[in-house]
Order: sequence, then C-alpha cells, then structure tokens
Amino acid sequence: MNMPIGNSLTKDQVLAMAACMLAVARVDGIRPEEVAVIRAFYAGSLLEDLPPFTAVEEANHDLMKMPGLQATVGQEDFAEQVVLASLLAGYADGQLSDGEYAQVCAIATRLGLSPSRVGELRLQVKDSLLGSLAHLPVSESVAAIAKTM
Repeated sequence: MNMPIGNSLTKDQVLAMAACMLAVARVDGIRPEEVAVIRAFYAGSLLEDLPPFTAVEEANHDLMKMPGLQATVGQEDFAEQVVLASLLAGYADGQLSDGEYAQVCAIATRLGLSPSRVGELRLQVKDSLLGSLAHLPVSESVAAIAKTM
C-alpha cells in the first residue's frame, strides 16, 4: 500500500486524514489498537506545526468542513489515501465492522470515489495485512484470520 508520509502531505491533509481515521474507529467504540495506528500515522507525517495528537483525538470534526478534505474533493489520489488510511484504522483491532466499512464508504463517496473502487481498496488492504502474516508457521491460523476479515 502506498501510504503517504513525510512532507508529501500538507498540515490540513494530515489533520483531515487523522479525523477520518478517528471517525471510522469511533463507529463501534475506539480501541487502543486503532488509536495506536492513527497516532503512528500522525507522528509519521513529520510535520512540526501540527497540534498535539490528543487535541485531534478529542475533537469531533465535521469531516467535510475540514480544509484538507474540502480542497481535495475530486482528487482521486488523495481520496484513495484517505480511504486506505481509514480502512487500516478500522482493521487495527483485527476486524473491520459493517459500521466501520459504511463510514469508510460514506467518506469515499464525499470525496468522489466509486463504491467499486472502495471495494478494490478494501481488498488491497486485506491482501497487505494477510501478506504480513504469511510468515506464520501455521497456515491454518492465517486462514482463520482471513475468514474474519
């Protein structure tokens, strides 16, 4: 997966992506694993003028009023990065719930991505996550995990 980090995102884009990830994680109750993934993304942006993560975590943003999303509606590359990041946040606790996926789809629609593209991105995330487990010695364990995804 191609997750942008470093100086490739603006401050507004980092804030918007973190807000989207948090919105997905909040759907069924935010879990520590989800916060850890979102915090790692936020810290990985390497931007020095970001507010503390706790301030972003405590805020409840209207996603489509955020400058980082408003300015990029229709920009497919950024929209896909938002969806990928949001899917990763949803999967961080081991399973993407139906509600979390619906939230990702709603965000994607607002950003101009088609439902079929969201489905493709979901498969990309699942494949990437399963690929990271391929080294496990017991293939039955990987198969069991795949069924929950």
